Amino acid sequence: MQAHQERRLAGPPHQAVAWTHLQGPDESELGQVLRHYDISWSTSAETYRATFDRYPEFYYVRFYGFAASDPTDLMIAVPVHVVVKSKVVISWCPRPVTAVDSVARKVDAHPDLIHNGHTLIFYLLDEIVEDTFPVLDVFNDRLAIIEHDVFAPGPRQRAIQQGIFRLKREILTLRHIVASERDVSYQLVRYWDTIDDKSESREWTFQLYDHVIRLFESADIYRELANSVLDIYLGSVSNRLNEIVKKLTLVTVLFVPASLVAALYGMNFDYLPGQHHPWGFFLVVGGVFLISLTLLAIFRQRRWL
Repeated sequence: MQAHQERRLAGPPHQAVAWTHLQGPDESELGQVLRHYDISWSTSAETYRATFDRYPEFYYVRFYGFAASDPTDLMIAVPVHVVVKSKVVISWCPRPVTAVDSVARKVDAHPDLIHNGHTLIFYLLDEIVEDTFPVLDVFNDRLAIIEHDVFAPGPRQRAIQQGIFRLKREILTLRHIVASERDVSYQLVRYWDTIDDKSESREWTFQLYDHVIRLFESADIYRELANSVLDIYLGSVSNRLNEIVKKLTLVTVLFVPASLVAALYGMNFDYLPGQHHPWGFFLVVGGVFLISLTLLAIFRQRRWL
């Protein structure tokens, strides 16, 4: 059985919203809490998508919190499940999420913020979205490190390539989740807009949707930045390869005269120029060196080397 904690919060007596939060509960613990509030609901298959399900007496929402505390850390997506029934809010997650503690401190300090279960879940989901923006800052730091490594000399090309593709996968995963949260936020806005007291709800119903839209646009920007970094990396690799091929080609050209002379003097003829001359060998070798040095001077003059 995993360790868990329960937290119960309440606003003013006439509003009395009870919030029970469980951290890392197993199915029996979760079922016991849900049955205590007469909620009949069973867990569904876990996917990296936010979810909104509406039932006759309650509704269920699943959002995702993200964690990436260091530029070298992998992004971790933590599902936060919430069930709202009248004045009762039940939430649970498999590991700690900072948004839960932040909302708990906010409600403790300002209990008059909570008018009903809908406002409590709004503050919780909105805090989850706000906590995702620092993850984008971590992505920005990792992109800056990769950009620096792309132009830095050294045999780290494979590590750079792996870092770029890993970052792209993480950004695409975040974008995929945030896209589903955008759809869920819109469904929640339409649902919250149907509650009786619209004068209070209109102050915050669209705030969550606006924040998710802003987060989705930011994730899109970082996806484009990751693609740009990948293009820069591939371009730098291509440029390095071209430089290597060019230098190898020029070195090969420098040895062409020597290869040609060696091929000619390797023929089986009775007479070859300078064959019987006492300085013939040195003259031929000197001529080869002279031609190679002339080619080298031409290459340097044209800045090919």
